[in-house]
Amino acid sequence: MSNAVESSTDSPEERVYRTLYEGILDHRLLPGTKLKEVPLAEAFGVTRGVIRKALVRLATAKVVTIRSQYGASVASPSLEEVGQIFAARRLVESAVVENLVGFISAKDAKELRQLMKQESHAYGAGDMRVGIKLSADFHVRLAKYAGNAVLAEFLEQLVARTPLIFLAHGDPGQSVSCSEHEHADIVAAILAGDREQAVRRMLSHLQHLESHVAPRTKEKGSDLARLLGL
Repeated sequence: MSNAVESSTDSPEERVYRTLYEGILDHRLLPGTKLKEVPLAEAFGVTRGVIRKALVRLATAKVVTIRSQYGASVASPSLEEVGQIFAARRLVESAVVENLVGFISAKDAKELRQLMKQESHAYGAGDMRVGIKLSADFHVRLAKYAGNAVLAEFLEQLVARTPLIFLAHGDPGQSVSCSEHEHADIVAAILAGDREQAVRRMLSHLQHLESHVAPRTKEKGSDLARLLGL
């Protein structure tokens, strides 16, 4: 069975989309992995049309690449794209934290503290998959709390593409993740009402993440059904 959270009301397309999306973000499907319609249809027990629709949605989310001659594969961002993604994140997340100062509610602040506590626990327990998911959620929640739905949606796409960067270009001997301590410093500056410090700490945090980017050799793909737990 898949590890994806499923609902009895999920359509076959939604089930395929969620499972593949989480498989990519969980590092089970590496950049460049071919996503062939026939094997996927057999693994999920659905038609090729369902698989095709899910792949188009994943391509819209920028985590899958579809080429007419080669089919679909997990996105593998180039070093040029990496620079562009982090440049976009710096612009968006600077605006997010700046807008949050003096705007964040007590309820939102409490939720952030709880999220950071869960994040710290996951990393402390060595559960990198959960930790990375919570780290990504931290960044997206900041945007949502800032009250700009458009920025939040854009940032969610950027954050979703970030794990692919480290799978394609990270040091294979080193696990790269957000630092919960850096997250705590960002939140502390926001709650202290210090816009300049909040922006500075966010930029420093993103620079720290980007510093881990380095070209690496791609690994060969494996059986999709096994990787997805189907």
